[in-house]
Amino acid sequence: MAVQFLVDFMLGKLARELRIRGFDTQYIRPKNLANKNPLTLLRLAKAEERIILTRNTKLKDYPEVLLITSEKITEQINQVIEHFKLDKEVNLFTRCIICNEILLRVPKQEVRGKVPFYIFQTKEDFACCLKCQKIYWAGTHLKNMKQRVIKSSNRE
Repeated sequence: MAVQFLVDFMLGKLARELRIRGFDTQYIRPKNLANKNPLTLLRLAKAEERIILTRNTKLKDYPEVLLITSEKITEQINQVIEHFKLDKEVNLFTRCIICNEILLRVPKQEVRGKVPFYIFQTKEDFACCLKCQKIYWAGTHLKNMKQRVIKSSNRE
């Protein structure tokens, strides 16, 4: 079974970057917790069999927690990848960066009127998140994100 993460509100950029790389990453905002007690986060992680990624030093001694030591996103990503010995680029762009759902490839005709006209005319491949309905396609942003992922992977 692949590693699944639960990222607390201190590491929103890390959650997004892990999702870009295809890692199952639940992002928890303080308002999503019934109370702000760190033990609530631990119970949630155990129930969902997730590893907590946090900068909260109060949680550092729990076995299901990885304390993220850097404030820099590239160092945070590298810490997670190295700690869990993860493949850096295995599932790029397979999860919704907003809600973590696995993206579903959709026929071009299904996105007519839902994407800008120019995009519809010039792109052939589309993916959609069934939860939030966000539509993805391979644009210049994809090329830029791939370069950023490769660049951060090479900084080790």
